[in-house]
Amino acid sequence: MQLPAGQKIARLDSIQMLRAIAAALVVLFHAHQAFAIRGARPAFELETYLFAFGAVGVHIFFVISGFIMVVTARFESGFDLAAFLKRRFFRVYPIYWICAAAYVVAHLGFGSPYMLDASQVFGAILLLPYGAAAVIGPAWTLSYEMYFYICFGVAMVFGLNRGLSLLSLLFIIMMAVGLILQPSDPFLHLATSSLLIEFLAGAAIGWLAVHGRLPLRFGLTSVTLSLGLFAAGLLYGYDNIPTAVTWGVPSAFLVFGVVCLELQRGSGALVRRIGFLGDSSYVLYLIHILIIAAALRAIEAWSDVAVVAPIAAAFVLLIISVPTAELMHRALERPLLKVLNPRRQLVPKR
Repeated sequence: MQLPAGQKIARLDSIQMLRAIAAALVVLFHAHQAFAIRGARPAFELETYLFAFGAVGVHIFFVISGFIMVVTARFESGFDLAAFLKRRFFRVYPIYWICAAAYVVAHLGFGSPYMLDASQVFGAILLLPYGAAAVIGPAWTLSYEMYFYICFGVAMVFGLNRGLSLLSLLFIIMMAVGLILQPSDPFLHLATSSLLIEFLAGAAIGWLAVHGRLPLRFGLTSVTLSLGLFAAGLLYGYDNIPTAVTWGVPSAFLVFGVVCLELQRGSGALVRRIGFLGDSSYVLYLIHILIIAAALRAIEAWSDVAVVAPIAAAFVLLIISVPTAELMHRALERPLLKVLNPRRQLVPKR
């Protein structure tokens, strides 16, 4: 069974579900890491290794980004590069700046202000490769996102098919250059990173979807294969192989599989419930480090961080972070997007 060619793909609950799960995995990883670094002892030997697997959420996000860009690209009256970049700018930067300001103010209150030079401040504000992580650590991924958006937008001026071909050729050549030269410059390192293949994988899935060429009957097989590859990476040692292989490839199979399953069978109640949190996943990704830092400060004021089990801290902080991000999404991010784009192109129905 295949999706009819040209059929409009609306909001997919399964993609929203993956966004929520990916963000939650990153929160668990960072929360556990923060408490383990402060001297708290893991409950079992492999605990830190297993929680570090949560970094896979970044790779799932990259594949999803490639997919979403293709299925939401607008070609009805010709691709409008300026409008595309404007939408991406409004979607990424305003709420990021607000969260970054919250980090700066909070760290002043903690008595540990950021010591940044002018170039780092400039890089953090614009999410440039050399400064994106200066204020919000995980924001290094946003420099990859913005680079992909710019390259994708320019490529789409040539049309979807030709544009994706050109974009794929560019990324593959640059990744080959990266393997040969191993550049240390932040801009060249980003432009030649093997992580770019994950965006291309997502874009390829999106291309198959919009052209009605997704083999929907392989959805369950793809999800099963993805989980098997994730497990194999855990057993073999995911730190022994490039993450684009151990985590990028299974992430691509996972996105491919859940899209096929939903287009073939629809989405179940559980998928919709988890997917409801997908909209706030970006805020969750931005704000969770600050919540972790605040928790550490609070515990240090009353007790010793070392007595708190990292696994317990990770799940408690996830339970705190998720509703906090959802509240910020409803009270701040969505109203902000509606103001920035009155036609609500940036605010999907919930």
